[in-house]
Amino acid sequence: MGKWVAAAGLALLVVLFVLWRQLDAADATAAPPPPAQGERVIHASAPAVTASAVAPAATEPASAEPAAEEPSDQPQKIDVESDEFFYKFQEVVPAVLTRNAAKCYEGIAKRVHRNQKLVLKFKTRIKDGVVTVHDVTVDVNTLDNAGLESCFIQEVARSTWTDPSLPDWEAEDELVLRPERGMKKYMRENIEYVGAEAPRD
Repeated sequence: MGKWVAAAGLALLVVLFVLWRQLDAADATAAPPPPAQGERVIHASAPAVTASAVAPAATEPASAEPAAEEPSDQPQKIDVESDEFFYKFQEVVPAVLTRNAAKCYEGIAKRVHRNQKLVLKFKTRIKDGVVTVHDVTVDVNTLDNAGLESCFIQEVARSTWTDPSLPDWEAEDELVLRPERGMKKYMRENIEYVGAEAPRD
C-alpha cells in the first residue's frame, strides 16, 4: 500500500512539473501588460534607421542660404541692335580697313586723281570676339593701277582684330577707298605730322 502511495505522489509531481513548464512557455509568448500611466513605451518592432538613410544629412549639412554664383570671367556681349554695337563695331570697320589699306599708298610714286576710287564688297565675321574679313570682291575700280588695286584687296582681306565684348555675327559690307581724299588722314605722314610751334606772346 505504501508503494502505491509513493508512486502516485511521484506521478503527481511529474504532472505538476509539466504543467509548470507549459505555463512558463505561455507567459513568454503572451502580450506584455499595458503600461502604467506616464510610463514610456518603446516598441522593439520599430524599423531601425540604416546608416545610408542618415549619410546625406551627416555629410551635407543644410544651408539656410543658396550658394553664391561664381563670377564669370567672360565679358557681357553687347546687343547687335544697340548703339554700343554701332560705335564699337560698325563705325570701327571702315576706319580699320582704310588704315590698313593706306600702307599700300604710302610713298607711292604714281599718285591717282582725287576722284579716283576703289569700291570693295566683303563680309565681316565675328566669332568668339575675333573680327575677320572674307569674300572680298571689287565692285567699282577707277584707279587704273593694277598693283595698287591688288595691294588694297590683300590688306583689307588680311585685316583682323579682337574685341571680347562683340557677339558672334556676320554680315555683308562695303568699303570705298579714295587714296587722295578720305584715305589721307590714315597715312603715317599725316598721323606723325607735328605742326610748327605756336608763337609765344
